[in-house]
Amino acid sequence: MEQKIFNPEKLKIARVARGLSIKDLAELAGLSRQMVSNYESGRNTPSGGSLLSLINVLGFPYNFFTSESKRIYRGATFFRSQSASTKKSRDMQGVRLRFQREIYDSFKKFVNFPQLVLPEKIEKDINEITGKEIKQKAKELRELWGLSQNTPITNLIGLAEIHGVIISESNMSDEKLDAVSEWIDDRPFIMLTDNHESAVRRRFNVAHELGHIILHDEVESIYEYGSIEFKKIEEQAHQFASHLLLPDDGFTESLISTNLDFYIELKKHWKVSIAAMVYKTAKLGFINEDQKLYLNKKISFNKWRKKEPLDDIIPLEKPTLYNKVFSLIVDNEIVPRSDLLADLALPLDELNKSLSINSSEEIVPKPQLKII
Repeated sequence: MEQKIFNPEKLKIARVARGLSIKDLAELAGLSRQMVSNYESGRNTPSGGSLLSLINVLGFPYNFFTSESKRIYRGATFFRSQSASTKKSRDMQGVRLRFQREIYDSFKKFVNFPQLVLPEKIEKDINEITGKEIKQKAKELRELWGLSQNTPITNLIGLAEIHGVIISESNMSDEKLDAVSEWIDDRPFIMLTDNHESAVRRRFNVAHELGHIILHDEVESIYEYGSIEFKKIEEQAHQFASHLLLPDDGFTESLISTNLDFYIELKKHWKVSIAAMVYKTAKLGFINEDQKLYLNKKISFNKWRKKEPLDDIIPLEKPTLYNKVFSLIVDNEIVPRSDLLADLALPLDELNKSLSINSSEEIVPKPQLKII
């Protein structure tokens, strides 16, 4: 039996994914901190017993630690609500984005993914991007995806997946980190944190990340920017999301009243939060700053900052592309289900979330039938 080579980089990736420091991992695995550090640096290779201890703590399969590290081009990683999130959470999500790319690379051997359809990216310094350009890019995206400038987007996640954007749900929760996006090689990936957020918040998060994907190609790393510039990057993505979900002409036609109760009716139509629609109304100049302040105070008084009317009614959009591809491969018997899961070399809890499956579900053999 061929001895597989331990890959030290994979140990660090698994540790970061679980949100552990070297000290944490060493204590949980019953090893010294120096031993774990040496394993990650490649100075030493863990014995069978030590590796088994690490596997038991991390919950990653053995073949994850012996698989090759794929060299891929990664652009800047954008984190929704990054300014309030911790570095540990951002690192955990950054690693999980890598997992989504590995799933994609495995699946594309068997299935042609949808062609990527997006407007040309803006290749400018963030300080040179104008509001007019942001609005134009949102308009272009609607046109490319076959949407008019007067209608709401029924299912934003489904529409993005049809047009080649890879969207997945993350196997972690963090109230200060809603979503993360990144260009990896030739395709954009968006990953949503499992925060039990409302449908309208999730839709805005996706639209916001699409803004980063299209507007901020020149950003090599968000860590190169100070708080003022980072706030500008976030505001630009926010403007894009507003234009995409609430195009000026269509929203203006629907804005019969600026009474707060009427915004509830508008929310049914546009599937956008009341707070975001008040913001849009002010941007369009239909209310002044005093009126905007009054409406926002009423939103706070009604305790709608965390939960608005209809948040329990509007259905949550969920990614389905990976699940459909997985089912297509398995149902057509291209690769046995167990073999496909093993080849992905990722923890079952990660695969269950990314693929929207239950990996522990018993597979009932299907009878082989044919018409006579």
